[in-house]
Amino acid sequence: MEKVAFIPGRFSPPHKGHIMAFLWLLSRFDRLVIGIGSCYEVGKPRHPLLAFYREKMIRWSLINEGVDMSRVSFVHLQDFNDWDQWWESISKVAAREKVTHFVTGNEEDILNVMKEKGLDSTFELLNPEKEIPKEYKFNYHATDLRNSIQNGDYESFKKIAAYGTVALMGNVGGFGGIRDAMNDKASNFVEGRQAVDLIITCRPDQGKKMVLCGYRKKDKKDFPGWLALPGGGIDTFENPMDAAVRELEEETGLSVKIVNSYLEPAHVLVNGIISEMRFVGLFGSEDETLSGTKGGSSQVFHVELDVDQDSFKGMLKSDSDLDDVDFRPVDFVLEKGLAYQQSDMLRDVLRHKLVYM
Repeated sequence: MEKVAFIPGRFSPPHKGHIMAFLWLLSRFDRLVIGIGSCYEVGKPRHPLLAFYREKMIRWSLINEGVDMSRVSFVHLQDFNDWDQWWESISKVAAREKVTHFVTGNEEDILNVMKEKGLDSTFELLNPEKEIPKEYKFNYHATDLRNSIQNGDYESFKKIAAYGTVALMGNVGGFGGIRDAMNDKASNFVEGRQAVDLIITCRPDQGKKMVLCGYRKKDKKDFPGWLALPGGGIDTFENPMDAAVRELEEETGLSVKIVNSYLEPAHVLVNGIISEMRFVGLFGSEDETLSGTKGGSSQVFHVELDVDQDSFKGMLKSDSDLDDVDFRPVDFVLEKGLAYQQSDMLRDVLRHKLVYM
């Protein structure tokens, strides 16, 4: 029987202790499932980085250690105010991944509650705080790592941070993001529907920058008939990058394969064209005229293609949530206006000169 370990945690941000624990588990089990907790929370001292960044950092660290990544899978876990709801979510992951061992060092909030509720026999339990061998121990915590950044102690940061954390922090604005979060100056996600939007731009046609979009169905409750970018809700346990790719394929017919997900920007193939998928930002509003009736936030990504729109003739489709999907001049699109906060998303891409001239 295959032995599968499931370890949930915030890993915020990942440090060497996390990676050593993963390596220990991989030395004992056939597969490892890593649950990235608080996957939507961001902008607070305990949640300074988006979950998909944390996953990238862990991936890069494990690859650097020579780990066969086919043995590792990731799930994104949202927070719940109710313990039983959280446990129901954990149980769904366990069933889907055929988990045999549940791994956590959190006695107060998890292990003791499991015992009180008679759930401690559901899986084999493993407490790394007590059982990890000496050669895998690393006596620092994420709090120490965040404090080293806050205090400008780069030597401590290098000593504590995981390899992928060091490699990516500068690319993702992590240093400033963590300081802002610790000083309560960061942007926070808005509760409600958590979504993604994907901006696909291509080489200018006759001097006009082009962006992929379509018209929302006229029976939509929010923004019926409006121009809109490809996008939609993030499925339970789903990485936002994967959600963006899925929504793009469903709504436009373009095929995207993420070939190097641990980099930022990630390397992708769009219908065979090598390109990059960049994170643009987190957008959310309490204003229903911007967020729609479901509220929430959107994690926005951008792919710039160095071909013109004629390269996609016959490839685009319009049989999902968007009608008349096509590449349209950016000026025309902004003049017409896009649904939700998508006009601001597109302007943000243009403002940061991510669309190459």
